[in-house]
Amino acid sequence: MLRTDDNYNLYYEGVISTEQETDFKTLIMQHHLATEFAVLLKKNYNLMISDTYGEHRKLIWVLYQILGHFVLSALFAEKVHPPGCEYEARIGFSVEANGNFAYELKNKLFLYDTYQFSEECKKRIARKSIGFDKNCRITSNIKKMDVLDFVAKITPE
Repeated sequence: MLRTDDNYNLYYEGVISTEQETDFKTLIMQHHLATEFAVLLKKNYNLMISDTYGEHRKLIWVLYQILGHFVLSALFAEKVHPPGCEYEARIGFSVEANGNFAYELKNKLFLYDTYQFSEECKKRIARKSIGFDKNCRITSNIKKMDVLDFVAKITPE
């Protein structure tokens, strides 16, 4: 798996109670998520963390259990990349109070003027696997899903 520098932006309405903070920390531990996510509710914006792409789907489900409706965006930028082949993935997630949600994943390779695509970059493009998962946009309702159902639903095939 690619190692990444990650940037999460969380938007929600209202004030987080002490009980919600405690429940959030408990769910983070139960689902084996990075403990650094605990500050996400307090910051309410721009959490910098590393190597969490594999956890973001569970995190979304946990946030729904605590917040109900919210909007989350995240950027996963490859830490080490060959010249001319800088990779990033962006996800966007929004959920309404009734549980209806939209999840979108977009992969991107950057090519700068000073470089040509490297051999590594050409191989990624040929394999059609420039990133972690395929680009996708998925809509559904999270209300009655457990964490495994939710993760399966928003993981591209």
